[in-house]
Amino acid sequence: MTMALSGCGSSSGSGDVTLKVVAADYGNSAANSSEKYWNSLAKEFEAKNPGIKVDVDVRSWKTVDADVAKMVRDGEAPDIAQIGAYADYVKKEELYSADQLLSIPTQANFLARFADAGKVDQTQYGMPFVASTRLLFYNKGLFAAAGLDAPKNWDDIKADAEALKEQDVPTPFALPLGAEEAQAETMMWMLSGGGGYTDAVDGSYAVDADANITTFEWLQKELV
Repeated sequence: MTMALSGCGSSSGSGDVTLKVVAADYGNSAANSSEKYWNSLAKEFEAKNPGIKVDVDVRSWKTVDADVAKMVRDGEAPDIAQIGAYADYVKKEELYSADQLLSIPTQANFLARFADAGKVDQTQYGMPFVASTRLLFYNKGLFAAAGLDAPKNWDDIKADAEALKEQDVPTPFALPLGAEEAQAETMMWMLSGGGGYTDAVDGSYAVDADANITTFEWLQKELV
C-alpha cells in the first residue's frame, strides 16, 4: 500500500475532507469482491472521524497498478493506493514516507521483512498490507495408488511425476507459470535453486545469474 503525495485529500469548502482510496479487488465475483471489505472499512472510519469522507474505488488487481499510474499522469492521484509498484513514484517525490504518516509504535508493529520490501534507500514508503504463502500440493489418493510418499526435493518431484505418468495420470505435475502470479512462482524456483531476482551482495538485478539459468534449464529439460 502506498500513499500518493499529490493527492492530499480534497475539500468541499465546508470543512469536510474527502480521501480517495484506490484498492485492488482479489475476488472473482460479486460474492467475494474486496469491495465489501473496503466499503465496510470506509464506513467504520467515517463514523469514528466526522468530517472525513472516504471515496473507495476498487479495481481489478490485474490492472490497478496501471490504473493508478494513469490517474497520476492525469493529475488525479489518489490519497491512498493499494498497489505493488511504488519506486518510480518515490523517484519523482510523489509519495509520503511512512514516518511522515505513522507513529513509531505503528511502524514498529510491521513485520520487518515486509516493511523492508517497502523501502527505497532505507526509507519506507510502501506499507505492508497483505501477503500470501505458497504451498506445494500433492494428491494423496494418486500418490498412494502409485506407492509414493510426499516429495521432499526436486529429484523426488521428477521421479514422482514420472511414476504418476506411468499410471496414466493426465497431469502428473502442474507447473503454474502462466498469466496469474507467474512472478511469484518464478521467484520460488529461483530461491530454491540458490538464485533470485537480485544479487545478494549489492541488490542489483541478476535474473540471468548462473543459478537461475541452471534452475530453469532443469525445469525445461528435466521436469517439463
